Amino acid sequence: MKPLASIPPAHWILFAASAMSLGWGLRGFIGGGPLGAMIPGAMIGLVLALLLRLNVDQTSRLVAFAAVGIGFGGDETYGQTVGLAMKPETFSWAILGFAIKGAVWGLLGGATIGLALAPPSRRNLIVTMVVMLAATWLGWRVINEPKLIYFSNLLDRPRPEVWAGLLLAGITVALMHGTLVRRFALCGAIGGGIGFALGAWFQVLGRAHAMTVFTDWWKVMEFTFGALLGIGYAWAAWSIEPVPYSGAKSDSSPLLASITGAALAIAIAIFFVPVLDRLHIRFSFTVAGAFLLLLATRSSTIARQIGITVTCCAFFLDLYEDRPQTELWLAILLIVAATLAIAVFVHRTTCPIVLFLLITWTAVADSLLKSYLPGPRRAAHAVQAIFVILALICTFYRDRFRLPDTITEAEPPRGTIPA
Repeated sequence: MKPLASIPPAHWILFAASAMSLGWGLRGFIGGGPLGAMIPGAMIGLVLALLLRLNVDQTSRLVAFAAVGIGFGGDETYGQTVGLAMKPETFSWAILGFAIKGAVWGLLGGATIGLALAPPSRRNLIVTMVVMLAATWLGWRVINEPKLIYFSNLLDRPRPEVWAGLLLAGITVALMHGTLVRRFALCGAIGGGIGFALGAWFQVLGRAHAMTVFTDWWKVMEFTFGALLGIGYAWAAWSIEPVPYSGAKSDSSPLLASITGAALAIAIAIFFVPVLDRLHIRFSFTVAGAFLLLLATRSSTIARQIGITVTCCAFFLDLYEDRPQTELWLAILLIVAATLAIAVFVHRTTCPIVLFLLITWTAVADSLLKSYLPGPRRAAHAVQAIFVILALICTFYRDRFRLPDTITEAEPPRGTIPA
């Protein structure tokens, strides 16, 4: 019997699609880049943990790996690909580019999620990360840098691409590990490829017809991509047969781990990734992400801090960057205070439902502040309404997957995930 088999597959699909569609829309509004892509990653990680009824340690690992794994694809660029899609003579080529880039995003993200659900030994994970980085560099250097296959604009400020590097990285990780990793990689590739291409087509169609009721067709592309990718991962999760739970080792010093994780969250979001960006390599977050994945295996508390606190800290920073008129000292104080508040909450709470609602509504609140606080960004009323509606749908579905606040050996979940 599959986990939560009493719940129809349609509810799995709607829950995952709503959560990741919301996360992806938020990523395009309050984040951007790899750190922004951690928003839908963390959300789908918590959704899968609820669907599979994972224990605390498994949930912590999954939310970190999913956030970082989806963040890997944030190194891709597709802004100029959108421009090519708007021209009839390059439309087909651009849609092909979206299909490939979306498939690559879902492939590497899915493979990373699979690594959380079928965890290798730490030594094997280190080897996997080293090989993944080498594969990323090779694909980027051989195909992307010389622009042998190129989906941006060669004639107007051509942007560096990295999809070939991430493609080779995803294939390599999938081939190095078992069936479960490959299943999530394949389902992610299918959902991401179809979702990104279909969303890009919707955007072209919407702009061409100049519909005035809703004008943000870029956001439609993001919503579509997120929904289809979430469905792909939910389908991969539905096919898993759980095995009896055998217990998990808890942190020996959770408070110390939480303090360490919170400090790392602030340092990573503010310093680590920006410093790597100055190395002038297109896959800087892939390097940072490999480090984060290895760090997440040290402690379930640190893993939760990486998956949730780092993600929240990043969009708190984005809120300030959109309002440079704010005093720097005040902005730093507010960002640090908000991040520490999230870290304390994450330290004290292990229930995946509560954590899911935390990141969902914190991100939605951040988007509302970004829209309606005085500043240069105008409010997108229709988009904000969609954010709230999707968040309410996700909140409604939480009761169908309710678990105890903490999971112990006395009250085990239905199973763990086989390697």
